[in-house]
Order: sequence, then C-alpha cells, then structure tokens
Amino acid sequence: MVHINPLGMTDDELEAACIRSPFEIRHSYSWTAEVYSFGKCFREAARYPKMFPLYVYSDHGAALHSNLFPHELNNGCSVHFTWHPDKVEKNPASKKKLIHIEHPWISYRRLKGFRRADSTSGTLVFYTHTVPGVKLEGCGGDEYFDQLRALPPEFHPVVLCLHMHDIKSGLYKTLRRHGFPIVTAGNTSADNFVDNFYKLVSRFSYASSQEWGSQLAYCVELGIPYFLLGRVPRLINLSHTEMPLGMVDEYQDDNHRRYMETARQLFSYPSVSLTREKTDFIENILGMRSGVKPADLGGIIWGEFFRNWRKWYLVPQAILLTAARVVFSGTLEKIYRWRMRNN
Repeated sequence: MVHINPLGMTDDELEAACIRSPFEIRHSYSWTAEVYSFGKCFREAARYPKMFPLYVYSDHGAALHSNLFPHELNNGCSVHFTWHPDKVEKNPASKKKLIHIEHPWISYRRLKGFRRADSTSGTLVFYTHTVPGVKLEGCGGDEYFDQLRALPPEFHPVVLCLHMHDIKSGLYKTLRRHGFPIVTAGNTSADNFVDNFYKLVSRFSYASSQEWGSQLAYCVELGIPYFLLGRVPRLINLSHTEMPLGMVDEYQDDNHRRYMETARQLFSYPSVSLTREKTDFIENILGMRSGVKPADLGGIIWGEFFRNWRKWYLVPQAILLTAARVVFSGTLEKIYRWRMRNN
C-alpha cells in the first residue's frame, strides 16, 4: 500500500509506490479494462474472479473525445464498455458492440465509502504526465510554477502529484528544484491504484492541472473543487503507434472540440467553486446517466467469458506466470541480500 505523507513523499517512497507487487495476477488480453484498477472494479461489480481475464474492452480513462483509436478497434474483444455520452452514437459502423455504462470507479467508490475528509487543506496539482514516445511542450517552465506560488493563501500548501511514468523516468528529481512537495498514487496497473487515488485526493481542499485529465472528473464527482491553470501543453509524437508522427492535433474532431471548450469555460481559474452546471457536465462524461445496472454489467462480463471458452487457456497461463514471477523476484532478492552480506 502506498504511504502518502501530506507534506510529500521522499524519493524512495515515490519509487517504491510505483513498483507493482509480484503477487498480483496480471492479465494483458484486455489491458484497457484492467488498468487504473478498472479490472478490480469490474470484477467487484460482476463477482468475477481475479484469476479470470476480462474478455471485454473499455475506454481508457475519462476522456472527452468520442472516436475509437486503432487499439480499440483491433483487439480480440467483441464488447466495448464506454462511459462517454456520445461514443455509441458516433461509431455506428464499428464491428464492436459498444455499451454505455457508468464509469467503474463510481460504483466502487460508493461501495467502499470513499468521500472527502472532514478536514482538508491545500491544492493537489496533477502535473501533466508524459507518455512513452511522446514529447511534451509547454509544461515544467518557471512561469507555471510561479503561477502556483501566486495563488491566494487558501490554496496553499500546493502539492504536485506525478504519474508513474514521471517517477520511473526520474522527472520528479528535476521538478524538486521548484520546491513543491511531490506525491504519487502509485503504479497505474496495481490493484490498489483506485484506493490510493481516493485516499490521496480526499485530503485536499482543491485540485488543479493545466489541462483536462481523467482526474478532473474523478475529483469533481467526489466533491473537490477543481480548476485549470496555466497554458495548454502541446504534444509532439516521436514514436507512439496510436497517433500520427509530429505535432498532435489538439482535437480529434469537432465534437471533441466542443467538449474541450466547454470544460475550459467551466473549470478555468478563477472559476473554482463547484456548481450544478459543472457537476452535470462531469456526471455526463462519467456515464452516470447510463441505464445499465451492476447486475446487467455482471451478466455481460460473464456472458463474454463463456462465449470466449476457446480462450480459457489464458487462466492457467496467468496463474503460472504469476507463480514464476514470485519465484523469480524472490530469487533476485536472495541474491541481492547475499551480495550485501558479502561486500
């Protein structure tokens, strides 16, 4: 479990938080339905065993675009879960069966009773995270951190929250020079990522970022005022296979543009307090008006499990890989301890 200090985490704590336990059974058949603890939430709702892989695909985070990316079109799953309000309507020609559901974190949050702490303080700033193969322009400069320092007293202390990629790449060490405490919710593929996220954000009075991200929706749904501050970063694709090379277009299409412009209008600083208009927007993005109930979700997930009986070989494969990983990691630890004793 990630140890989170409200004053920030040490380098060792940040790096340890991003190491995934070797004891977790890992499934890669439908990675979007597993990452960010989605798999944990789906299994909780469907009463579906951890040892079984999910044979359904899903959206990746709480995004504003309604198009399907190549990996969402070209995979072995017939069913795609989406919480975006327009994705089913905007992709009528897709061979996938798109089903509009509520975001899996929402029912899980209610089930586990996560809510804002009674006593909160400061602002949690979600630093724009890097993506392998993609270069970011427009973040990390002194101007942005000066804006954070200039926020009124009620927004302080300001704490930076970094994505796993930026911990593993060592970017957090560069950001230390700005003097802000740094935390992370840990490994995005770990089963407890969703728990770590809610335990972290619930302790802050405000949350912020330079641009839209899934965390904006999650924070507002939890009741945390969220604001956008700073100029929008630009993406330059160097080698990512899901996007064209070069400068990445800011919008996927006109529909995406409308949602982004609405989000910026609603959440840009100094507009901070939560309003009905803001929560309505977020509830729509998170699929909270979907008519699919948890019982229906379970029926779909189990139905796809039995329909894909020819792929049940993935079950023992995942268990054996987990066992091998545990043994291997234990062997490495023994070698490390032996070397430490003999040096």
